[in-house]
Amino acid sequence: MSSLLLNQEEYIKKAEELVNSIGIPSQPQIVLDINKEINKPDADLRKIADIVSRDVAMSAKLLKIANSPFFGLREEVDSIQRALSLLGLKNFNNIILASSLRETLDAQNPVLEKFWNHSMATALISLHIAKKVIYPSVDQAYIAGLFHDCGIPFILKKFPGYSEIADYAMSIVGTEALSGRTKSIIGIEDERYNTHHCAVGYLVAKSWRLSNPVCQSIWYHHYVNIDTHNDASTRRLTAILLLADYISSYLVYLAGGKCPVDTEQEWAKIHKKVLFELSLTVENIKDLREDFTEKLYG
Repeated sequence: MSSLLLNQEEYIKKAEELVNSIGIPSQPQIVLDINKEINKPDADLRKIADIVSRDVAMSAKLLKIANSPFFGLREEVDSIQRALSLLGLKNFNNIILASSLRETLDAQNPVLEKFWNHSMATALISLHIAKKVIYPSVDQAYIAGLFHDCGIPFILKKFPGYSEIADYAMSIVGTEALSGRTKSIIGIEDERYNTHHCAVGYLVAKSWRLSNPVCQSIWYHHYVNIDTHNDASTRRLTAILLLADYISSYLVYLAGGKCPVDTEQEWAKIHKKVLFELSLTVENIKDLREDFTEKLYG
């Protein structure tokens, strides 16, 4: 049984020591203000747009993300009001969260740029899968994808040498790590720092008051035995995240990335429980991957 399961309290304690030495940023005030307005029975869209527009830096980041290939808008948006109109309230709120997270993680650092791109892609793929399998809370799927690797920048901030470990870990093919022929990123992090990015990400998600299924899926997104979860919603969300994470990595590889990935058949063989949970087949994985290849790369 994985040490992810056996020593959760121990890993959290070590992760707390690490993040406390850095400081976990709380959810930005702009996110709190927007959520407060969105949760009103009569949410005022103009007021929401005004809240964002008052923050020039946030507005610029939001428009940049909204106009990226990830969201596939047919026309370029140049105002917050227009973005809200075209994207809809839920997508708009998701981008606010993404913009806030990016600013918090200092994603302008070149070392972190690929992690940011991977997180954005994983978030949108998670959203797409959630809709396909009729997961009742598709926004949770998006947020889980967005936050799943957010522990990595915190470890990097504390230990600059971690960038080399992350690069090495990304070159490990999943089947090799599971076979024991080489260590997974979790094993490497555990050996060096006595904790791992899943535990750190879990604490960040808790600090941002994300839902328990989202927090748990972040903790277990490198753990293939989803039967660990007694809660059906958490189990299904974790399965969605595992598949989205794989497809996102596959897309990077197809676009010329240097990191090898398992074929769909290899991945499906070691993630049978994920496919069973989602009622999907290997062919479905190929279809999902092709959908996003076309969406992102034309």
